[in-house]
Parts: sequence; C-alpha cells; structure tokens
Amino acid sequence: MKRGAQGRTGIVLVGGRSSRIGVPKALLPLAGEPLVRHVVRALAPSCDEIVLVAAPLEAQPPELRTGLAREQRWIAARWSALRGEGARSAPRPAVRIVRDASAHLGPVAGLARGLGAARGALAFVAACDLPFLAPLLVETLLALAEDDPALDVVVPRWRGYLEPLATVYRPATTAAHFARQLADGVLKPTARIDALRVREVGEPEIRLVDPGGRSFVNLNAREDYEAACALAAAGASGLTAPESGPARRSRGSNASG
Repeated sequence: MKRGAQGRTGIVLVGGRSSRIGVPKALLPLAGEPLVRHVVRALAPSCDEIVLVAAPLEAQPPELRTGLAREQRWIAARWSALRGEGARSAPRPAVRIVRDASAHLGPVAGLARGLGAARGALAFVAACDLPFLAPLLVETLLALAEDDPALDVVVPRWRGYLEPLATVYRPATTAAHFARQLADGVLKPTARIDALRVREVGEPEIRLVDPGGRSFVNLNAREDYEAACALAAAGASGLTAPESGPARRSRGSNASG
C-alpha cells in the first residue's frame, strides 16, 4: 500500500513509561496473553497492516525491546488467522515497529510518528492498554470514515469524554497536524482537534456495537489491571461485559504510557 491508496492501518501506541504501573503495559499478561495482543486481535480483522509505535531504543527497558520483537514475529506468523475468514484482502502480511523521535512526550508524539508511517488511507489508533477493544467498534468507525472522505477524524465520545486513543484518523491530513502540535509542545491529543474535520460518535451509536463501553477501559494503575484480570477471568468482552468494572480514568498528556 502507498499513502493515499485504499487501505487501512492499525496503529498501537506501546512506547510510554508506564510510570503508574511500573512495568511496560504492552507486555502485561491478561488471560494468558500480553495486552498488546488483545489490541492487535481487535484491529487485525479490519486492517491491512499493523504499526507498533514505541519509544526510542535508548529509552526502552530491555524487556520491552525484546518483548516487542517477539510480538512482531507473533503477529507476522499468525496474520492470516488474526484477520479471519472474509477479512479485507492484503497484498502481504504487514507488521512494523516504528519509534518516536524523542522519548516520553506522550500520545501526541505517538500519533505524529504512527500516522506519518501509515501506508493506509485511514488509520485506527489504539493505546496498548485497551484489552476489551471491540472489533465491531473498530470496523464501524473505519466504515464511517470511508463513507465520508471529507472527514479527518472519527472519534468516539463516551460518558462525556472524547477517546482519541481509540479513534480513526486520515493520515494524509492528520500526520502533519500532530507533528506541528508536537513541535509546539501541545501534548494533549484533543487540544487542537477543532482545527480538523471531525465526526464525533456518541453513546447511542457506540452502544449498538459495544453496549457496555468496554472498549474504553484503560489500565493506568495497578488496580485497573487487577480489575481487568478479574473481568477477563469471568469471560468479559467488549460486547458482553456488565456495566461494573475498572473506572474510566482521564487520559493525560502521557496517556500512551
């Protein structure tokens, strides 16, 4: 795929500090698999490639560097199975690791780097700590963006919050937008969203594909992770989980961490 050609990229932000949990979140085990695999499983059926956006090599703990290389091999080896029967055709399995230019600048840096590397006309960007991301939500948001080529962003709004790390972006217009925002030191992903052509997807639409809003459960603290493990052990998913569970925590400037 080339930029501007038809195609979809799945971008997973994996390179933060995990300062509140203390270990790389992407590799935390949940139901026997690292968190990043759960996110990739949700993205792969709707995407033609996967891009993992990590911190610079010198800023990565050794376990993250080794773990991401392992996950890259795992995704490549299982690409056809991950995409599933009837998935969109792709010319070849595609999974890449790209790295931020500077360390610890949060999700805006990851957005700029990942969108700049995307080969698809559209990109679904997800944080690595969304273990219950619903594949049907991914497909729905991508389809909305495809239906209206004038849109730059299709972003969910759940319980009053925009969810920029579970959102569809058009790389041709948004990569440069976030690169400028990063250069200006504006590290909140939605700070300048009004400058883009945005379609918000509200709760009534979200509940049609993810009734419990589990797609937006993020694991910022150890107690969030423990609660998510309990939900996973009980068989919870983005489509079937009850309303109770880990509280949604506001995404700060280092939300990719």
